[in-house]
Amino acid sequence: MLLNTLIIVAILLTSYLLMSTDRLNHINRAALAMFTGVVAWVVLLIGGENIHNTQLNHYIQRAVEVILFLIATNTIIEIMHNNGVFDSLKSFLRTSNSKVLLWYLSIITFAISANVDNLTTVVLMMSIMTRIVRSHSQRVIYGCVILISANLGGSFTVIGDMTNLMMWGHGVITPTEFATGLILPVLASLVVFNLLIGKFIVGRVEVASTIGVVNDDVYLPGWQKILMLVIGLASIWFVPSFSRFTGLPPFIGALTALALILMMDGAYNFRRNGNQLFVNRKYMTSNEYVSTKIALYFLGSTLGVGALVECGSLDFIGQWLNHNVHNVYIYGGVIGLLASVIDNIPFVLAGIHLFPSGAYAVSGDFAVDGAYWQLLSFCSALGASLLYLGSLAGHSVAETVDMNLRWYFRHVFWRVMMAWCVGMIVFYVTHL
Repeated sequence: MLLNTLIIVAILLTSYLLMSTDRLNHINRAALAMFTGVVAWVVLLIGGENIHNTQLNHYIQRAVEVILFLIATNTIIEIMHNNGVFDSLKSFLRTSNSKVLLWYLSIITFAISANVDNLTTVVLMMSIMTRIVRSHSQRVIYGCVILISANLGGSFTVIGDMTNLMMWGHGVITPTEFATGLILPVLASLVVFNLLIGKFIVGRVEVASTIGVVNDDVYLPGWQKILMLVIGLASIWFVPSFSRFTGLPPFIGALTALALILMMDGAYNFRRNGNQLFVNRKYMTSNEYVSTKIALYFLGSTLGVGALVECGSLDFIGQWLNHNVHNVYIYGGVIGLLASVIDNIPFVLAGIHLFPSGAYAVSGDFAVDGAYWQLLSFCSALGASLLYLGSLAGHSVAETVDMNLRWYFRHVFWRVMMAWCVGMIVFYVTHL
């Protein structure tokens, strides 16, 4: 039993370290997460553990529900983007005032990420920003603004991050109370970071001479774009209410919203369905790649954490913490720091399983919507932002603008840390 546990922990830690340095070793982190997740379960079986298919299926089911939700919302945003729904943002954001652009990018990214997952939001906003800003150095700075805003925006809603979706699925948070408890700390952190990074931006924005056309086959009139935007975002935002009213899993609501957008897309483009240019549209290409990457990575991470649960290691750690530490602020801080160098997803998943269901008291920090669950999301979001290594969104930004880790550590790390500290103070005051 002990040997199996040590082997599984060693395999997963090695895997996470390799994934966090994938820009150096060029290993596909999604494939590695999936591979090591399966290997961990094989070690459990070879070691003679009393493992049944129902246990494995439980973790797969949890992961698949989140993956289907993300695929649905990601596809909705991609369809709207390739129908020109977000074209007006390019014109709206095209300003040479560096401070104005910073706040516009931050607020829009924050708002979208609260409704969609942070990785999808980062991919969308980076594609818009890089067509507006010409200077590489300014792109890097605004990329950091997009990253922090997306991570914070996704941290305070149940549909803004895949780990929040998992906590919602476990029944430890509810949409309204979760958002209410985190909105002030999240906004405080966002404002502090923007004020600090704003002092780093000097001069005016080097605006591209032309914005450029992403899709030359978009002919939708303005009112159709606006209607698709309103219905698309409203249907995603309505998912928590849909789940509460019907009792169905959240991904059912997300798939329903996707079906609605697909019908609108088909109706709006009905007359061009036979047009060769329209048939050859590539709007699913990037979406399929991102969705596959998310699916493999999240499923692999879920299986890896599930193996830790089944071998008893997380239960042992949770009992030790409960008897020797018993401070949710320390739990959140440590998970955030660990997430900064490895990844926030496996650590949040592990944090969900640290304390067994019997620990969910009627009241207190571990109750439904308790301080622990809110801190788990808030600290992992800012912890993952200390270094861009801590999130898939961070890696996406780094790849898009070719961001240097040493530069990020020197100029962004301490600003995120200050924003985190202020947010924690606000969280403590609002939860007295």
